[in-house]
Amino acid sequence: MSRAKKRSKSTSCPNCHGVFGDANYNFCPYCGQENHTHKLPVKHFVMETLESFTHFDTKFLNTLKDLILKPGLVTKNYNSNKRARYVPPIKMYVFITFLFLLIVSFLFNHAIEEKNEIFRKDIMHAKTNGINLYSKTEIDSLTFISLRSVKNLTNSKVDSILIARNTKTDWFNTRIVNSFIKLQTGDLQISELYKKFIKYASYSFFIFMPFFALILKQFYFRKDYYYSEFLVFSIFYHIFIFGLLGLLLLIEKVFNINYGYLLISFFVIIFIYLGISLKTVFEGSWIKSIFKTTVLSFLYVFCLFFLFIFLVLGSMI
Repeated sequence: MSRAKKRSKSTSCPNCHGVFGDANYNFCPYCGQENHTHKLPVKHFVMETLESFTHFDTKFLNTLKDLILKPGLVTKNYNSNKRARYVPPIKMYVFITFLFLLIVSFLFNHAIEEKNEIFRKDIMHAKTNGINLYSKTEIDSLTFISLRSVKNLTNSKVDSILIARNTKTDWFNTRIVNSFIKLQTGDLQISELYKKFIKYASYSFFIFMPFFALILKQFYFRKDYYYSEFLVFSIFYHIFIFGLLGLLLLIEKVFNINYGYLLISFFVIIFIYLGISLKTVFEGSWIKSIFKTTVLSFLYVFCLFFLFIFLVLGSMI
């Protein structure tokens, strides 16, 4: 016979401060914590940690399997309150985007450093030979600037360059010109722009996903769905997008496949995935689902294009 577990019991819970009077409770009736106040051995912490990892791994694999093989099922089950077997959408999104950023950093950092080195050599050559940054003789002499003296440019001189090129002299244009000048002089590295771009992109998608959910809601305004259901759809859809993009980048690196083919494959896959997901979650006809997928995809690419321009310009200022 195994020995009974010795417990040092209490009549109140130190976790939720619930008072239950009877010390015979093995677990708190309010929060479920074990009614046992002894000091925990190291073994307990090890087992608790292993259990947490195992629990997450199981949920993660369940989520990933259904997300890939059964488009829309995770969202449908999650919105139907069948959530126990899945990782919550925000946690899953953070985890997948973290992996995606690791893949991007691993694949592109070396390439960017090589371009930085080439860029630095070109700049040193330009400085040594006195090559001009602007060579248009018709414009004001302030715009004919040697790379030897370009670091001494004042805001008034930058404004003169903009005026000579019939460009508005506002804060935004001034910052863009300064960034281009810093790139030419080596004061600003390509890697710095890349890091700023990735940083702003990771932030902006936290805004873009709710925006996509809002657009999606307009396509089902006659249906009795909450906005939160569309938001869950949007999050899981973007989890799939980032996961797919990371996988395609790894395939390109390993098999050296043309980026054009991968880009076409990417858009075809997410188009088909979106269509099946809409059909699964919102249970419309195939004709309506395909029509909504086509319009949504067009709007998505349109918004993504402007988001990309915004991120590029944001990285420059």
